[in-house]
Amino acid sequence: MADPSHRRARRRGGRTPIAAAVLVGLVLVLGLVITAIRPAWHVDPISWKLPERSMPMRTMPVPDQSGQQTAATPNAPTSGGVDLSWMRWVGLGLLIAAVAVVITVIVARLLALRRMQADQPDTEIDVVEITPDLPTLQQGAATAEERLLAVGNPTDAIIAAWMALEEAAEASGVPRQPAQTPTEFTADVLGRTGVAAEPVQTLLGLYLRARFAAVPSSGADLDRARDCIRELAGSWQAFADGKTETATTGGDPG
Repeated sequence: MADPSHRRARRRGGRTPIAAAVLVGLVLVLGLVITAIRPAWHVDPISWKLPERSMPMRTMPVPDQSGQQTAATPNAPTSGGVDLSWMRWVGLGLLIAAVAVVITVIVARLLALRRMQADQPDTEIDVVEITPDLPTLQQGAATAEERLLAVGNPTDAIIAAWMALEEAAEASGVPRQPAQTPTEFTADVLGRTGVAAEPVQTLLGLYLRARFAAVPSSGADLDRARDCIRELAGSWQAFADGKTETATTGGDPG
């Protein structure tokens, strides 16, 4: 009978995506530059009006101080406002500087995190496999054998015997995983006791055929199921006797 086994899992730190952060920052800077340099989008509306004929305007003569009339002259164009186009480039420079600062901070933090992970040693996690309660399984095997003898129909008898083992597995103290079916859980619990895999698999195959096959189980199947249960019970009893003898020998004075 095998003792409870331990499984070890190694956890390692992963690499930090520093290059991805730098690439994202460069793309942002390039997008800002393109946005600032390209001209603004402008779409002229479609006009459906026909052009009007312009009529020449007649100007009235304006008398001057000497009394002579002179033609009116149009107003002279006024000069334009202050040129503020340089503020656009100043704003672009500030945005690029801000993005560069953010990228620098992110890269520095990622490098620091990577150094911390490199300094940490690899850790090992011990996962203890729980051993089921042996007396509970022994009682389940005894109940299963009683059902094999009590039920007359071999198909119903084999199904009832496996149900007794399922009930014992549920009460053995081993937690059932959410993804496990009752049948898978029972086979897993029986395998944790260190018994040979052959009687467990044979008994499981007899149960599945009795439950789902169109052909009913035979008397030979009933005898094989009884032999498997007796083999399991005998292995558990031998293991229990060995543990008792070891405890008694270890307790004697040297």
